[in-house]
Formats: sequence, C-alpha cells, structure tokens
Amino acid sequence: MASHVPFGRPLFSLLEDAIVLTEGDRRLIVSGPWGDVEVADRSPLVREALHRMSLGPVSLGNIPALAQEFDHWQATGAPGTQWMRLKATLDALGGCVVNSLGLFDGGGPILSLVAEVPDAVFDCVSVPHRAEVRVRAGTALEDIRAEQVLRCPGLAYRVVLHRAPATEIAKCLLSGRTTITEVADGLQLAPPVVGDVVAYLAGIGFLLVEAAPNGSSDI
Repeated sequence: MASHVPFGRPLFSLLEDAIVLTEGDRRLIVSGPWGDVEVADRSPLVREALHRMSLGPVSLGNIPALAQEFDHWQATGAPGTQWMRLKATLDALGGCVVNSLGLFDGGGPILSLVAEVPDAVFDCVSVPHRAEVRVRAGTALEDIRAEQVLRCPGLAYRVVLHRAPATEIAKCLLSGRTTITEVADGLQLAPPVVGDVVAYLAGIGFLLVEAAPNGSSDI
C-alpha cells in the first residue's frame, strides 16, 4: 500500500521516560523503557531532531535542514534524502518514538501512537476515500486517565485519542464498515482530515482496508 502524505501536521516526540545522552561527538544514546539504543548517525540533523523530540510533540519540518524537503514532500509525495536519513534513525529507535498527528489550529495533537513493544515501526499508509475500512476484531476503546485509548491485543501500538475530531472519527469507525467519505459526510468534516486519522490507524493495523470500487476515484 502506498505511503500517505498527511494533510495535517505530523508530530514526533520521544516517550516521556526516554532521555537523550551524549558523550561529546563520540556517542549518542537514547535511553528508554526497554534499555539503551546507541544512535549510529550522529549528524547535526539527527542531534537536533532528537533534542526537539525530547521536549514534546514537534513538527520536524521546522528543522532548517528539512524545511524545504518537507514542503516538497507535502506538494509531491516524494520524500527527500535528509528525511529518509532521519527516518532510518527513528525506525532504529523503534518504540521510543511517539508518532502524533496535529491540525493547523494551534492546538496539541489530536492522536498519538504509543508503542507497546520495543521494535515498533510506523509507516503511514494511503487509503482511498471510497475504500471500505473496518476495525480489527478485538479493538476496544478504553478510558485511561481522562483520555480515550484504542487497544487491540497483538498490535504494536495503542492509540491515545487526545481530542476532537480524532475521538469522533474513531467512534464512527468502531460502529462498523464504512469509508472515509461516509465518515466525513456524517461528521461534517473535511475528507482529508478523516483520511489522516484513517491512514494513521491503518498504518499500525487497527483498520483493515477493502479494495475501492472499480472506477472510483481516490477522493
């Protein structure tokens, strides 16, 4: 399945109990709940990204070395070489990385993917707007410390639903087979916003995607 370019703001952070340790230019280590991970790439780009991520959910597109690539990626869907270099480090850090999704409304994330295992790796996948999606069997919505959390036994991530519209979209998805178009119409939301949430959930296995009807467009 093709990768998805978010309409909203991809945000990245480290787990709250993960810390970045440095020994000059010789070693760069992320110490998390599953132990220490030595980072092979000690470039200024990686160091700056990890520093920012240690402060909370941030847009890595604001890093000067990535800014132009980020704009090109959102316009064309083609990732740049600097982003792919950084992603290799994020993938190596596995479950220490929290992938979040934000809007352009000045608020915090609407959802976050928090790993349940140390080797979790997230790739956002593109889902056609008219393709049927259904929630994987065993998925449940739980109330945990004033937030709603999606869990499913056997999956590498849990999904923390911080605020609208992610909470409303998740509840619609839990109600049965549907499409991005139907959820957007029902909630009176822009389809790309619903598409982002679906892409994040499908990317970690919470949603199973059926083929779009023959001849239907992606929107």
